[in-house]
Amino acid sequence: MFSIKATKFIQEVCKSYRNLALTNFMHDITFAEGRISMLVSQAELFQFYYQNKIPTLCTDRTGRTLPDGIYLNKILQQNNPDCAVLIPLMQKIGKKFGVNYGQNSLTVMVHEKECQHLYSFYFDLNEKDFLHWVINNGHLLQDVIDDYNWNAREVISEAKAAENQIVLPFFNDSHHTSEKNQISLIHKNMNIPIHLSPQQSKCLLLLMKGKSAKQIAREIKLSHRTVEHYLERIRKLLDCSSNRELMAAYGDQLIGFTPEF
Repeated sequence: MFSIKATKFIQEVCKSYRNLALTNFMHDITFAEGRISMLVSQAELFQFYYQNKIPTLCTDRTGRTLPDGIYLNKILQQNNPDCAVLIPLMQKIGKKFGVNYGQNSLTVMVHEKECQHLYSFYFDLNEKDFLHWVINNGHLLQDVIDDYNWNAREVISEAKAAENQIVLPFFNDSHHTSEKNQISLIHKNMNIPIHLSPQQSKCLLLLMKGKSAKQIAREIKLSHRTVEHYLERIRKLLDCSSNRELMAAYGDQLIGFTPEF
């Protein structure tokens, strides 16, 4: 329920500052060991990050590694390998959920005693107009943040509670197989790890070995309909229209993978 409350508040923030050409706003609060609270404009976006374990930007086990300051996201992309992957990825995820991340953005980094705040501002402006905006209106950003922190103080305090934090991987640790009996694959288009359930993993591995859905059902003692449901879900997660496309697109990632099912 907290994520719903937070998204409604962020939506109101976005409405308040549309006169500044702001199309979207996100507030991340990061803690040690990959813990993070996300205040975003769509609850579905929060769920997508959590379910797909999207890595966080410029983060290690202590939290955010960026010093306090203002960062243009194009500069972050040029100087940080994780930003070069993750910032364009946000554009793709945004389109999926109808979130307008605009053409250009900037972030403001602020450290607190036990956490770090990353305020992200998105503008649907081309690079020339965006830089013009920053030069002429950048001084307003601190006023916007101060106003937001005051009005959202109760929501922000609630966001810091342990029960409203999620754990996301670090970028360098995200391209790996997850827990025992589960498979993680790197999405062919979005370049993010997709984590399959143990049953989905079983079905996919047997499919890659040339088994039909009926044969898979007999081997793992499930109904044919259930196996078809798992395979359909896998195809949807991995953006494949058929089992043949699934095997062609992801077979190389499963070479040598021999979990103990």
